[in-house]
Amino acid sequence: NGTFSVTGSLGLVADEEVTAEVVNMIGQVVYTGKFMTQNGNVDAQVQTNNLANGQYMLNLHSSAGNGVVRFVIER
Repeated sequence: NGTFSVTGSLGLVADEEVTAEVVNMIGQVVYTGKFMTQNGNVDAQVQTNNLANGQYMLNLHSSAGNGVVRFVIER
C-alpha cells in the first residue's frame, strides 16, 4: 500500500535520532527520513508511494552503527 514499518531494537540506551535512506539498485537515494528512538527502540513508518516495483535497500544510520535491509516493492 506504499507504507512499511521499521521496528526493532538498535542497541541504544538513550533516545536518539536515526536516519533512514531508501536506495535503488543503481545507488540513487530515493527516500530520506529521520525518526527518534525511544529507549533504543525504533517504531517508524516509511512512505514509498512514488517508488516503482523493484529491489531497494533501507540504510539505517545511528551512533550505534549502520544497518542495511534489502526489500522488494511489488504491486
